[in-house]
Amino acid sequence: MKHPKILNKSSKRLVLLSNEDGFTMLEVLVNIVLLTVGILGMLSSVNSVMHHQRNSKDMTLATMHTTNKLEEIKRVATNEPTGGAFGFNYFVDIGAAGYLNGYTAPDDWTRSSGDVIDGYTRTWTVSIYPPASQTAAESFLVPGAIRMIEAVVTTTWTDAKGNAKSVDVATVLARRQFVGSN
Repeated sequence: MKHPKILNKSSKRLVLLSNEDGFTMLEVLVNIVLLTVGILGMLSSVNSVMHHQRNSKDMTLATMHTTNKLEEIKRVATNEPTGGAFGFNYFVDIGAAGYLNGYTAPDDWTRSSGDVIDGYTRTWTVSIYPPASQTAAESFLVPGAIRMIEAVVTTTWTDAKGNAKSVDVATVLARRQFVGSN
């Protein structure tokens, strides 16, 4: 193709104009590669954000299930179901009327149980506290002698990537002393 010649009258020079409008193939390929790398980077970021949001939701639900069980244990230990009539005995009594009925008893100082709720495995253990006081005189076999117990609730689950996760919450409960009779 011939390039047109234009005479610039003010400078008396000949200026060649080319007919090259648009992009070269190399420029188009470079731009496509840059655009592809940018889009892949954004997709990776979106995937990462979604993963962290799922983890946050799982952690929130697990914490809620854990604290709900711990609050139930605390509520029963303060004898709300019986209006305080039995003191701490209702909670630690392993008889049919006691809260710990149905718990496993690995020894005289520990009771444990568990359940599955919304896909989360929740276990809880109630034991005589402090461990040094775990003697024959202070055991679940003698509920009236127990002064303090420790309640530990653990909720476990597996995240979307197959990693095991857990939340642990614990508290120490002291025997309530009632003045007078109800």
